[in-house]
Amino acid sequence: MRILFAGDEHPYSEYALKETIKLAMNTWADVTLLGVSQALPGSALVNMPASKALRHYRETFLNSWSYEDSPYEMGGGKYEWIPVKNGVLEEMKILTGRKKDFKVRLRTGNPSREILTESQDDGSDLIVIGSAKEGKCEWVNALLVPQQVVDDADCSVLIVKEQQPVTKIVACLDQGYISQESLEMINQMITIHGACLDLIGLSQDGDMEKSVYTRLIEIGDYYSDRQIEINTRLMDISDFEQVIAQEIKQDLLALWLGKKSLLNRFFSRGWVGRFVSKCPTSVLVMR
Repeated sequence: MRILFAGDEHPYSEYALKETIKLAMNTWADVTLLGVSQALPGSALVNMPASKALRHYRETFLNSWSYEDSPYEMGGGKYEWIPVKNGVLEEMKILTGRKKDFKVRLRTGNPSREILTESQDDGSDLIVIGSAKEGKCEWVNALLVPQQVVDDADCSVLIVKEQQPVTKIVACLDQGYISQESLEMINQMITIHGACLDLIGLSQDGDMEKSVYTRLIEIGDYYSDRQIEINTRLMDISDFEQVIAQEIKQDLLALWLGKKSLLNRFFSRGWVGRFVSKCPTSVLVMR
């Protein structure tokens, strides 16, 4: 698993980093920490708020493990004889490599565009990004960044709202194909938060495709076999927004949004970002 954490210097990014650390501890994922500055490139970047925040995030991330247990630190070195030239050997101290990939990167330009470009270049499986204010989905000085990222990303996106506990994960299913990776991602979030699972099958006008209904039963069995507390129910897609607005309180909303998603067909383009901005809780969009 490869995680891209995208953050700025504000408190909501710090909380999103905590979720990134929890995921990394559970999965031993490859991790990239990314900041974006809208300043012009040059030596002045090192003193910009984004670069200062990244240094803090790097130390916070690496210090979450003991040095001996961390898969992200360079290992201890040992001396080895290395041939240099003309048959001469030089004794050098060689450091062992990290078990997992860990990078800290700073880009300049439009924040949402640079985050999406980095996720493509890095082959990210998941983007983790924080957002300000309960019930909204904003960055300071770059308001629509989380919305734009969740709308246009090719990979899964976890939008982390500030300081909200998760007691239940509400996962909505409306398509037959669900990847094993997405099932495991839900499993990881359940483990991290000690949450129960509410699995909702979405239909249109009371009609559900046979493949979706079959998958709903299979997924219910998958989590039950892992001793996860799960409740399964059906919902018409026309009631989706109203029910979610009424029920979601201290929960994580998880949406499977593949190419055949009923939600994507039912709502107009860009609905994901608008919906996430209204949702009062964190949202995991799986692709």
